[in-house]
Amino acid sequence: MSDKKRMGFTLIEVLAALAIIVVLTLALILTVKGQVEQAHQKDTELMISTVNSQIEVQAVDLEKSELAGLRSLKGLASAGYISAQQLEALNKAHVKIGTKAGLPHLSASKR
Repeated sequence: MSDKKRMGFTLIEVLAALAIIVVLTLALILTVKGQVEQAHQKDTELMISTVNSQIEVQAVDLEKSELAGLRSLKGLASAGYISAQQLEALNKAHVKIGTKAGLPHLSASKR
C-alpha cells in the first residue's frame, strides 16, 4: 500500500464551516425581514397620505351628509375612495379614522 496522506477536511472543519454558513444565513434572513416590515410600514403611510389627499380634494364637492358617510373605512370603500385590497391592508395596519378640519382623516395607530 502507499504511504501517501489523504488530503481532505475533517468532520470538525466541515461542521465549523457549516455553522458559519448557518449563522450568516440567519443574519441575512433577519435583515431582510426587517426591511420587508419597514417597506410595509412605508406603503401604509403612503396609502394613508393618498387617501387623505383625495378626501381633501373631493370634499369641496361633498355635502355634510356625504361626509358623514366617510367616517369609517367601510364608508370610504363603499364611496370608492379606497379599494377592497386597500381596505384590507388598512384594517391589518389598524389605521384609525378621525376628523381634521371637519374632514375625515386617516392616521396610523401607534403600537
